[in-house]
Amino acid sequence: MASSERVGFGATIPGADRIAWYFLRVSGALLILLAGTHLFITHYLNIPSDTTFEFVARRWANPLWRTFDWLLLMTALWHGILGLRYSVTDYLRRPESRVVGHSLIWLIGFVFTAMGSITIFTFDEAAARDNTGPLAGEGWIATAIGGSLFIFAIVTYLAIPALLLWVMRSYRAGGPPIYAGDLGQYAWVLHRSTGIGVLFFLLVHIIDIMLIGLGRDVYDESVRFYANPFLVPMEVALVGAVIYHALNGLRVILIDFWPMGAQRQKQLFWTALIGSVLLTIPSAVIILVSEF
Repeated sequence: MASSERVGFGATIPGADRIAWYFLRVSGALLILLAGTHLFITHYLNIPSDTTFEFVARRWANPLWRTFDWLLLMTALWHGILGLRYSVTDYLRRPESRVVGHSLIWLIGFVFTAMGSITIFTFDEAAARDNTGPLAGEGWIATAIGGSLFIFAIVTYLAIPALLLWVMRSYRAGGPPIYAGDLGQYAWVLHRSTGIGVLFFLLVHIIDIMLIGLGRDVYDESVRFYANPFLVPMEVALVGAVIYHALNGLRVILIDFWPMGAQRQKQLFWTALIGSVLLTIPSAVIILVSEF
C-alpha cells in the first residue's frame, strides 16, 4: 500500500473491535487534556497529600469541576478497561478463560462507573463535613486502601531490581537485554505496563474518593497515606507512567494516521521517553521537597 493511502490498522478491523480501536485513540487524545490538567493540579501545583476533604469540597462546589471530574473518570476508566481487554486476549489462550477474564473486566467497568458517578453527583458536603455519612467512623477502610498501595509498592520495588538483574545476566550471556526485536517492542511493553499500573491506581483512587461521601475524617485518613515516605516514590512513578503512556499514545496515533509515522517510530519513541523524564522531574522535585 502506498504511503499516501496508508490508514490505521484498526480501520480494517471488523465489528465492535473497530469501535474499541477508535475509542482508545479518541479517548487517548482527549485524556491528554483531561488527565494532563488533573495531573498538573494535583502533582505540580499541589501534591497528592494536599488533596484533602477541603480541597475536594472547594473543587466540587463548582458544578463545572464536577462535570470535568466525571468526564475524566469515564474517559480514563473505559480507556483502561478496553486496554486491559487486549491484555486478557493476549495472555489467556483458552476460550473459557477469556470469557471469564472479559466478563470480570466488564463487571469491574460497570461497578466502578457506578461508584464514581454516584460519588461525584451525590456528594453532600454538610453531611460529610459533620461525619454523619454511612461508615463515617470506619477507619479500617482507609487502612485497607493504604495497605493495597503498600503491597503494590513492594511488588514494584522488588520487580525493578529483578528486571535489572535479568538484563545484566542477558548481556553477560551475549543476548539481548529483554527482547531480540527493535525499540518498538520496548515501547509496546512500557505502554502496556504503564497502562495497567495507571488503571490499578485509578481503581484505588475511585474507592479512595468514594470515602469522601462517608465522612471527612475517614477520607482525610486515606489521603494521609500519600505522604508516607515509602509510598512517595510510587507517586513520582505514577506521574512518569501517566506522562509516558500519554506521549507514547500520541506516538501510536501518529504511526496509525501519519504516512511517515511508521518510518519515524524509533525517533518518536525516544522523544516520548526523553519527554517523559523531563516532564516528570519538576513534579518529582515538588513532591520530594514538600514531603521530605
